Amino acid sequence: MADVSEATSPQGTPEREGGVLPLDAVDVTFEIEAARLLDRVTLRVGRGELVGLIGPNGAGKTTLLRAISGLAHRTGGAVSIEGRELDRIPVREVARLIGRVSQEATSTYGFTALEIVVMGRYPHMGRFQVEGEADREIALEAMRQTEIVRFADRPVASLSGGERQRVFIARALAQQPHILLLDEPTANLDIQHQLRVLEIVRQAVDRGITAVAAIHDLSLAARYCDRLVLLTDGRVLAEGPPERVMTSDNIEEAYGVRVMVYPDPLTGSLTLSLPEPSPMVPVAQMGGRVHVVCGGGSGARLMYELWHMGFSVTAGTLGAGDTDRMAADIMGILYLPLPAFGPIDDETHQRHEEMVASADVTVLCDMPIGANNLRNLEAVAHATRLVTIESTPLDARDLVGGEAGRAFGRLRPVVRCSNSVEAVAAIRRLEADGC
Repeated sequence: MADVSEATSPQGTPEREGGVLPLDAVDVTFEIEAARLLDRVTLRVGRGELVGLIGPNGAGKTTLLRAISGLAHRTGGAVSIEGRELDRIPVREVARLIGRVSQEATSTYGFTALEIVVMGRYPHMGRFQVEGEADREIALEAMRQTEIVRFADRPVASLSGGERQRVFIARALAQQPHILLLDEPTANLDIQHQLRVLEIVRQAVDRGITAVAAIHDLSLAARYCDRLVLLTDGRVLAEGPPERVMTSDNIEEAYGVRVMVYPDPLTGSLTLSLPEPSPMVPVAQMGGRVHVVCGGGSGARLMYELWHMGFSVTAGTLGAGDTDRMAADIMGILYLPLPAFGPIDDETHQRHEEMVASADVTVLCDMPIGANNLRNLEAVAHATRLVTIESTPLDARDLVGGEAGRAFGRLRPVVRCSNSVEAVAAIRRLEADGC
């Protein structure tokens, strides 16, 4: 990970500590035919850091990479490479400083893998100079790093897409650049080659190269990158560590899709779950606040459906390790935390009553009622509109000798449902009636 003369601020942006940043782009603007494709984009990257550019198609990722490499003429802003203005650096020297891997297919007809990789040495040669033994050894080392030495004498056209991509990365590494720019390096590759390509880039960064990569797979970007820059409509929507950038709200604003973002249980890196296709009404038509009182997995599906529809969802008291609590964490739903199997104290109970009273609709799920969560029935008595789910008879869920039944009998639900599907339909009706 990043570790150099540049430190990282609490916000995740590299800071100078007596040195200069390898890549410092400030207020970069790019316009063509009156269309502004980049709108004052700032990108600062520290040595030994991998920054991922994410965002929907047309967000400006490729244009930004071209602008900071000098291939696209900026209409505003400044780009510095190791403290020197990019526009003042000779083209051949830029080619030595910056290695590029483009998403466009490069013509390789008739060339072997080794010949393509040796082309990475051209910026270091004179006009009429041919590669020497040292250049060949550097090329072979780049091929060893990308594990393609066995393809050295193979025509590149005979290689698979993933193998060809590793050849192009090896060519960029053979340049011995200070900065590596990659435009969708995993596009159109199977998952095995996606992982291998990003591992190669990550290893190069760990050896000290600075890298910026446009990556379309958000989960892979979060897994391999030190920082992410989320672009939309040519501007930066969010920038920083993956956990700060990849939030449900940011993804929805950029991509127009509501997703759940949560840590992968195996890798610990962020991943996301896309919503299921649904005949539900558009999110814009929703907006009421629904409070769900649940536990033991009785409310997870309901919370997801309501969250997916665009309701503002809150939950009641949830103990550590509870399935519903884990679901609420994934969706970023506010709830009242309790220790595992812990009782509801007076302060938490008061807060719960306030949450119920301020909700447009409260849903009481068919969870078991014991001594530790009996006070939930007292709290829901303050509901403006109460919907109950009663798929299991209450006497089968009453673990306090009938006390739960007596408390439940004092409630006045406006709708009684037998499952969460009916509950969602009831809430939609209440919303339409002015919930």
